[in-house]
Amino acid sequence: MKSKIFQEVIDETPEETKIFVRLYADLAVRINQVMRDKGYSQNMLAEKLDKRPSEISKWLNGEHNFTLRSIAKLQAELGETLLEIPVQRPMPEINENVSVTRYTMTVYRSKSNPNEDIEWKRASIKTDYNNVG
Repeated sequence: MKSKIFQEVIDETPEETKIFVRLYADLAVRINQVMRDKGYSQNMLAEKLDKRPSEISKWLNGEHNFTLRSIAKLQAELGETLLEIPVQRPMPEINENVSVTRYTMTVYRSKSNPNEDIEWKRASIKTDYNNVG
């Protein structure tokens, strides 16, 4: 039975935080399962990824914010899918009076420091499908 205070904390927790915690826990469990199945210790995985064992420990104990790059590295090393994105659904039939706006982003790099973004611009491209035959 949950206490009243505990329930209040849960009720006040933002939905995005609940989702984050669930996804993180699922990912950590999946990584541990694959490591166990492949016979990897945290030390072995750290060595293969050129990381410190303490960093791998943080990944698996919820003390690290995974990036897509770190997930990709793990997935490549372990040879197993860790994260799946649903396949994009086909676009519905285009009806009359439909237009789509796509966005592009241009990033300008500093010539003196190529790792530094100095400016970015966002441009929209509107495609009108009203006269598609």
